[in-house]
Amino acid sequence: MDATTRQTEALILLLTQHQDQLFRYIFALLPNEADARDAMQETSLALYRKFEQYDEDKPFLPWAYRFAYLEVLKQRSRSQRQPLSFSEDVLELLADERQNLEPHLENRLRALDGCLQKLPAEERQLVTYRYDQRRPVEEIMEHLGQSRRTLFRNLERVRRLLHDCVTQHLEVAS
Repeated sequence: MDATTRQTEALILLLTQHQDQLFRYIFALLPNEADARDAMQETSLALYRKFEQYDEDKPFLPWAYRFAYLEVLKQRSRSQRQPLSFSEDVLELLADERQNLEPHLENRLRALDGCLQKLPAEERQLVTYRYDQRRPVEEIMEHLGQSRRTLFRNLERVRRLLHDCVTQHLEVAS
């Protein structure tokens, strides 16, 4: 196997391992999902092009965040979808803060996964339909045979249960 192939495989492994964290970082800075996905693709290409400069003795994610940040700036300048946008100084502060919060956010996600598993199947299905599959409210109403009011009441109750569960889990862990 030649050096280029080994390098490409190493990048693919690192990107696969950190893809969710990298996308969450980008999505925190570009709240439009389509823009965030575009920036994620461009970040992946930039990482591929510059991977030979990566020092494997250093953590990958902080290095990748710098590329993501630059792609966010490019995407913001290309996108006309955002009527309200922050200055670059504010965006840089947000990017730094998001990076600093990464360990805390990872703990919250693990706690949320555990709390989701504790929900009854019907409630877990409701969360999956609405937030994972992003089904339209009308489709969920029809599928579950619920009125709009009942559906939103149930979603609010489940969100509260999950919030309380995650909070309790994090308090016990600390």
